[in-house]
Amino acid sequence: MKTNTIILVLLLISSSVIAQEEEKKEAPKYSLFRATENYEYLKNEESNPYEKDAFDPIKFIPLNSKKNVYLSIGGQIRPRLEVFSNRFWEGEEDENFYSQRLALHSNLVLGKHIRVFGEFYHGYTSHEEEFVESDELNVHQAFIEFKFSVSEGDNLSMLFGRQELGFGAGRLVGFREGPNIRRSFDAARFVYAKEKTKLQAFYGKEVRPNFGAFDNDFSLFDSNASNPSLWGLYSQFKIKGLNGLNELYYLGFNSNQATFNDVTGEETRHSLGIRRFGRIGKRWRYNTALTYQFGDIGDSSIGAFNIDTDWHYDLINTAWKISPGLKLEYTSGDENIGDGKINSFSPLFVNPAFYSLAATITPVNIIAIHPSVGMWPTEKLHLYAEWNFFWRASENDGLYQPPRFIRRPANGLSERGLGNQLGFQASYEFNRHLSLDLDISYFIAGEFQEASGEAENIFHLAPTLSYKF
Repeated sequence: MKTNTIILVLLLISSSVIAQEEEKKEAPKYSLFRATENYEYLKNEESNPYEKDAFDPIKFIPLNSKKNVYLSIGGQIRPRLEVFSNRFWEGEEDENFYSQRLALHSNLVLGKHIRVFGEFYHGYTSHEEEFVESDELNVHQAFIEFKFSVSEGDNLSMLFGRQELGFGAGRLVGFREGPNIRRSFDAARFVYAKEKTKLQAFYGKEVRPNFGAFDNDFSLFDSNASNPSLWGLYSQFKIKGLNGLNELYYLGFNSNQATFNDVTGEETRHSLGIRRFGRIGKRWRYNTALTYQFGDIGDSSIGAFNIDTDWHYDLINTAWKISPGLKLEYTSGDENIGDGKINSFSPLFVNPAFYSLAATITPVNIIAIHPSVGMWPTEKLHLYAEWNFFWRASENDGLYQPPRFIRRPANGLSERGLGNQLGFQASYEFNRHLSLDLDISYFIAGEFQEASGEAENIFHLAPTLSYKF
């Protein structure tokens, strides 16, 4: 009887342990902004709600007995193959090349109020050196953060140094995930957060990657640095009774040299905008934004705007979770030549892969319609297909390439059709560390390219493997 009781107790204990193990879930996915990751759940092994991970020992390295001073280490290895034909429609020879991104970061937490974050980046391509693709080794991020609680449930952070910035859907300030070298700024930033409200104020200068090792100077307080400047206020908040979230923002921009259509000179541009995004019920997802810009380039005054709306409908009762969508976009172009005004919208620091990884065009002087469909055959596999149609918004303005440079001037041509682009993306997450992405696009040149020069169709294929730790 005693033996049976002991066996029964042991079985109950073991089943309880197994149940507890089964309840544990995979650790959170790695963030697009690695500097925001928090591994304090590793402080106490017994209360850790997540499964053990091979990299846990370097994610929380305690440096004192209280474990409130600790170090966290991480990084990424991202190899990619690319097949390109007729880049920029100019009938160039096919390009097949290999590229890679190597990143390594550390996060040193010094108690409740201070932390220091640093990150190195290396970019390589097997063909000739290329801007934001090739960089031997450089400091991508290096900032110190001071964090305080103003009242219960809120936080105030002050960040000084080299850091990544990204707002909204990445149309105006994106972190440039497509190329090897992501975008960072030498900046000062203040962030107030409480529940679903977040307010940010910032000033900084864009870091321009060079090809050598450690050749990017810190430019925040260098008045002679020619790097474009960014400053502004960005807010995100929820209105009671309304679905989704809201964003109101002001962005200031300055560049020593800018060229849009018929003007060239120093540019100071101000952007005022509003964005609403979220869900309506279980099926509808939406993202709508409106931005107005003013300022001057040389002796010409700026008056430009952008409006876009993106809607998706989730078929929740289908096995593959199919989601058709439609995006509509109008981005202003210059209306008249020589009138002392410039109406070309500027996407400022847009993600160059905004329309596709091929980075062929950018949202300036564009009317676009983007029907699409996404589907999830499994939880790990996401498929996405789209067919984009592009026209020039103004026949007196030209075609621009990322981030905001004119590629083909109007030259008095009346043709507006820029063509259409077929795109397909497949993403498979093996686990939280390893993922495989396939991006394919085929741009069919339009009548404007045919009238303005070479008009070869562009094909781009890029399988990308990413391993994060």
